[in-house]
Amino acid sequence: MIFINKDVRLKVVLLLLVVTINQSVAQKKAGVENSVFWEVSGNGLAQPSYLFGTFHLMSHRYADSLTQVSSRFAAAKTHVSEILLDSTMSGKMMTAAQLEGTTLDRLLTPEQFKQTNDWLQELSGYDLKMFNSINPMTIQVLLTALLQQRHYPLDPIKDIAMDLYFQQRAAKEGKQLIGLETFDDQIHAIFGQFTYERQAQLLVATVAEKDKALTELKSMNKLYREGRLTQLETLMADQVYTPKEAAVMLDNRNKKWMQQLPGIFRQQSTFVAVGALHLAGENGLVMLLRNAGYTVKPLLTK
Repeated sequence: MIFINKDVRLKVVLLLLVVTINQSVAQKKAGVENSVFWEVSGNGLAQPSYLFGTFHLMSHRYADSLTQVSSRFAAAKTHVSEILLDSTMSGKMMTAAQLEGTTLDRLLTPEQFKQTNDWLQELSGYDLKMFNSINPMTIQVLLTALLQQRHYPLDPIKDIAMDLYFQQRAAKEGKQLIGLETFDDQIHAIFGQFTYERQAQLLVATVAEKDKALTELKSMNKLYREGRLTQLETLMADQVYTPKEAAVMLDNRNKKWMQQLPGIFRQQSTFVAVGALHLAGENGLVMLLRNAGYTVKPLLTK
């Protein structure tokens, strides 16, 4: 993205990698208790490990204010995240976001292109023509990030996205770093399963209901700060993804991660930070770990 510097671009890449996925619950499921922070023990573990549900649009300063989260993080020997981020991610994501064989103005009708352009200009001052070679899913997530920045502004240089912050802090403190999936895994979940036409449908639906998008974003910020996981899950049930799409983006990934987490937990105390909605529902990590025989209890964040 030519209009933002390198540091900000990496934060947008982080959003592209994880925000879309964590807005993908397509049906209501069995809930778990209201918390975004959990202790995992029992089932032969010598020491407890921890699950923390992040909000990818919030900064490290909010994470630092969560005293109980911070203390458990400091004590853990291993840090686990969805994907290990590095300086190569920006270029990789921009390559993956490029359209092949078409352009955005061909995928959208003139009126749809104008409506999307008007909203982008309102939020950023930039023209959609600058992004005519970028796929619709990327534009949709960019609009969400810009909407968050408009109403919950962060310093684009000083503030660090929450997930990236935990990784950087873990590296500084000498913790073992583990990513649960690869860049290619996440690219498939975000882009690979969607045709360009389906991506365009999702973008158009978001733009057509931009007032609803703002209402939901404000609710999401409030519910997350209050630790109301079940209400976050219910809010996300109104999203437009099909059950099959949601399974690829969320449930299937949780089940794949469960093939790795027990072995990681057996080694040493671990702090897992993944998008909050990966913890919710009958196919969320909390329930999957309980079904595997672990004791998973909610903790206060402060």
